[in-house]
Amino acid sequence: MSKSEEGGPAAKSLREAGRLEHYFDTRSRLNLNACVVVTAQYSSITGASLDKATIFAALEEVIGNEAALVARLPPSSSDLPWIRLPSVDLNKVVTFVEQDSDTLHVLLEEYFARPLEFAEDMPLWRLLVLRDGTLIFAYDHAMADGQSGLAFHVALLGALNGLPATVAEHSGIVAAPQDTALAPAMEDAVDVSVPFMVIIREIIKAFFPFFYKRKLARAWTGNPVVKPLTLATTVRILKCSPAETARLLALARAHKTTLTCTLHTLALRVVSPLVYAQPANGAAYTTIPTFIVMSSRRFTGAPPSVMCNHIGNVAEHHALFREDPPAFAWDAAAALVALLKRGAPHSMHSVGMLKYLHGNYEGYLLGRLGGKRAAGLELSNLGAFPQPTQAGGDSVGPWKIGQMLFSQADATVGAALKLNVAGGGDGGLGVTVTWGKGAVDHELAEGFVKGFDEGLRALVA
Repeated sequence: MSKSEEGGPAAKSLREAGRLEHYFDTRSRLNLNACVVVTAQYSSITGASLDKATIFAALEEVIGNEAALVARLPPSSSDLPWIRLPSVDLNKVVTFVEQDSDTLHVLLEEYFARPLEFAEDMPLWRLLVLRDGTLIFAYDHAMADGQSGLAFHVALLGALNGLPATVAEHSGIVAAPQDTALAPAMEDAVDVSVPFMVIIREIIKAFFPFFYKRKLARAWTGNPVVKPLTLATTVRILKCSPAETARLLALARAHKTTLTCTLHTLALRVVSPLVYAQPANGAAYTTIPTFIVMSSRRFTGAPPSVMCNHIGNVAEHHALFREDPPAFAWDAAAALVALLKRGAPHSMHSVGMLKYLHGNYEGYLLGRLGGKRAAGLELSNLGAFPQPTQAGGDSVGPWKIGQMLFSQADATVGAALKLNVAGGGDGGLGVTVTWGKGAVDHELAEGFVKGFDEGLRALVA
């Protein structure tokens, strides 16, 4: 039986899946949730609503230009390529929810708590449409990275603004485009090979852990990875208005730093006293390992408009603040800019290291259950929403995007606390804080959310 036949009689192969795509696919199939969600609030100056006919017509246009939206991996993905579905039934993919976004955090928690679906005839994404124009685009991380969610909403906004005034009823069946291609796997677009000394260091960590025992013992990473695994994720949402966001960005620039580095420094300042206040060994910790997720598109050449999995991360042990500084630690935020600049070209080593698992992603992931977490904090920033304009600077149509949010689950094996950031089409800022059940003490996590929100308000006051 040929590969295409194993994917279905009408399925056509697109390309071999990359290592990072295999990794995320394995994570999802093990119920170690690899779901990514990018949410956007849509509105029209005409007062039009996002009914089924409008949504389906716009999605047909988006699907016609993006192969990832009609692609899926067969169950034996280590041996099989991405396949192109013959069509997509939007009646199965899109759900209209009779709720508004005032309970969005509850909707996200409920969604993350469900295992991802792997139906043979369905793509790896879903769209939830709320009554107030909020669209929840949820997809398997095997399909795409966080910035791909931004690309989806940009494309959907353009499609909505290109629709005629009157839209005909739509069956929901969209034929897959035959002339689109997936963006290349990351290792096919850029050199992700790992320097020899980095490999040696990782071997020492794996086979001679006592060399790092003291360092690891002093690093706060929340609670050990839970066993058995869990899908339960707590979601908290924080927002900054456009005016507050503008002040925050101006403040960061004035101190020669960036929004990402400012938020990372604020997170360390907030979490440090919470760690030291823990009754069990809180005072013994001196550092917190963090992951700052970096887009690799500048190295791979993938434009912001395509959906792909081109990411890496900068991992570093940062000193906890022993005392709450009397003023914000702008020197630390500025120093982090230099660290990220140096680390960006090496951030893809995490993808290169997957080669040395020799496809045994399941063994690697299950082997982490019950062990120490790799990070106490993960920060990912999608950046500003690229508001489309005409040549003269005028708006391109009646539909607009306002508030945006970005969130991820990764409840079991992920960092203890996860900060996900997205700029909205209105110039505002959306931040989600998520943590898996058992990943961190609940009181500490809620204290972190409260302190982080208060710290943001103090900065933009």
